[in-house]
Amino acid sequence: MNPFILQMVNHKLNTIKKDELIQLAKQYQFKITENQAQKIIAILRSETIDVTNLAQRERILTKIKQQVDANTEKKMNEMLKQYDQYL
Repeated sequence: MNPFILQMVNHKLNTIKKDELIQLAKQYQFKITENQAQKIIAILRSETIDVTNLAQRERILTKIKQQVDANTEKKMNEMLKQYDQYL
């Protein structure tokens, strides 16, 4: 992946706001509540995100599954899979 684009994606994941996450979910045609968005953001803030780190991605998705719900975890995984081609 272009290092500049990778840096932009990582920065967005590390700084995303609740409203942005809710809007992004709508873009991917699933709904999350404000409470779910806050929980997801808290999980994302728990470590510095690197979209190319598969172990970290699995760890974060597991936390989302445990703390939010399995369906949301599945949808978040679909959103992140778009970056697999760059790994």
